[in-house]
Amino acid sequence: MNRLEIIIKNAKRSTNTLEIDAVSDLLCQDYLTRIHSHLEDALFLVNDENDLFLKDYTFNLIRGQDEYDLPIDIYAKSSIDNVAVSFLNGLSQTFLPLKKVSRKQRGFTFGYFIQEKQVVFTPKPQSPLNIKLTYQRKLPSPSLRVGKIDTIVGNIINIDPASYVSGLTDYSDFVCFVDKDGKILNTSTDAALNTVYVPISLIEDVSGALNVSATTGAVPGAYVVSGKYASSHMQLPDECEKYLTMALERMISYRQSSVDINVSSIFTKEELDIIKEVFADNSYDDAKPPVTEWQEWLP
Repeated sequence: MNRLEIIIKNAKRSTNTLEIDAVSDLLCQDYLTRIHSHLEDALFLVNDENDLFLKDYTFNLIRGQDEYDLPIDIYAKSSIDNVAVSFLNGLSQTFLPLKKVSRKQRGFTFGYFIQEKQVVFTPKPQSPLNIKLTYQRKLPSPSLRVGKIDTIVGNIINIDPASYVSGLTDYSDFVCFVDKDGKILNTSTDAALNTVYVPISLIEDVSGALNVSATTGAVPGAYVVSGKYASSHMQLPDECEKYLTMALERMISYRQSSVDINVSSIFTKEELDIIKEVFADNSYDDAKPPVTEWQEWLP
């Protein structure tokens, strides 16, 4: 899918608003964010186990620790598809689903429950077992490129003056670094080889010298976008681009005639049906092993 600037330019050209200051790229980004969120929610309801949303996160339990943070890109705290445990190490290990229990059963029943932004295991693990958490992820928010990285000195990122967009601190308290295709670069790989997103706080912007909390993933030539979990490219299937563009065109047209814009009705029923068909089929195997009650969780 094309990056945001191209989609916005195509929509503005189609609506003859390229030269109209009131229809800024930033306003169009806001429209696309709302359209993208609406479409993402609609597709999530159609099939939340589509490969676009499903993701695995593996980690090792720590002896005596029962609370672990959920991944930063989880769709919602209720978006846990499966939590499984392996009692064996190595490539041949088999993961067996754990039973979901209530908070009232904490310390008495073998299983897990979700509390705020954490998954809690009960009883407290007494051995370093392997856990695989399968969850539905949210998609990165669409964001315009606001600068191209020139040099990096300590925690100061100097933006190429030709690409610098001023007022970045007014957009968001966070930034992401992306490559030319929108791949988020501010990630790290943990001991279990998971790709973990590293939030980058924007502390100060002094004429294109960005003071940030960390420079993980920042390299000369990469791009800066605004947001805690954002990308210059939307990760919906390519088939969605023409419908996103048409929806943006309608938002722009409505903006010219009325301030009352209902995003939920921006797509026609026929358009939504076509888009949803992309997600109707799913290769995910619903057959899962039975929930394990094996007590080797305990020493």
